[in-house]
Amino acid sequence: MIVRRSVVYAASLVMVLGLLAGCSSAPKAAKDTKPQPVTTQGAAIEAPSFKIIENQNSALGGEIPFWVTQDTGALEQDPRFKDNYVFKIEQTGASLTGVKTLANNLDAPSEIGRLVNTRVQQKFAGAQVGDDQAVSTYFENVVKTLANATISGFRKYGEFWVLKQYYDNGSPGKKEYTYYVLYTIPRNKVDQLVQDAVAETKPQSDAQTTAKERVKQIFDNGL
Repeated sequence: MIVRRSVVYAASLVMVLGLLAGCSSAPKAAKDTKPQPVTTQGAAIEAPSFKIIENQNSALGGEIPFWVTQDTGALEQDPRFKDNYVFKIEQTGASLTGVKTLANNLDAPSEIGRLVNTRVQQKFAGAQVGDDQAVSTYFENVVKTLANATISGFRKYGEFWVLKQYYDNGSPGKKEYTYYVLYTIPRNKVDQLVQDAVAETKPQSDAQTTAKERVKQIFDNGL
């Protein structure tokens, strides 16, 4: 009897040890790790960056105007531009004279018209009309009408240049001038222009009438 119990005990001990060994050899859960930057030959790849090393006010110790560094969405929330849309135009090049010439020779009405058209298309794209072909077709006609519209009532708010020094993986690269011109135009003028374009295309069927109303609703609150 004693021998039997010893055998059973020994067998049990072997099983326990086997289970413990199995647990210790099981793979451990992977620790959470932060994604690592893409590297080339061991060196992390950094996005190209720049710093402004000179600007139009440098000689006088002045600051860069607030509107230069802000996007148009933020500017239109600024009380200083209340009831106005703003359009920022940029010209970039190696020569300050060259970018100034490009900016001064710019056909402002055509360029602002192009920017208005772009914003109209972005507004429509975000309206989630789905696959409604009638609405999309009607909108295309609106865009064609706007392309031939005359933009008026805008004014130049300011112009400013900066000189940027670009860096690639920490090493200095090219230098480049950027010339900014900011225009403002009353919201009611642009909104009326869009509504006129919507109204100009006459619907030829019930589906087109519905499409027209849908497009009109999209732009009822402006851009």
